[in-house]
Amino acid sequence: MSLDVFLDHVFTYHGTERLSRDEIHRAAVIAELPPDQLAVVDGLPEGEYAQDEAAEALHQVTELFTPGEAGG
Repeated sequence: MSLDVFLDHVFTYHGTERLSRDEIHRAAVIAELPPDQLAVVDGLPEGEYAQDEAAEALHQVTELFTPGEAGG
């Protein structure tokens, strides 16, 4: 499952517009995301996120884990 699909499920399940980093992380552990995806969620900064904000933050964390691929 992609992180975007995961976030869609989490925000739909909780039925709220904003979730904390801890709530997102807890859901990732419960969903048994693969270790590489869980590492990305672990890198999510503290705070509360709307779904689009969480997706953007997770994409930024992913870029930190894969430097050099975007700009060479």
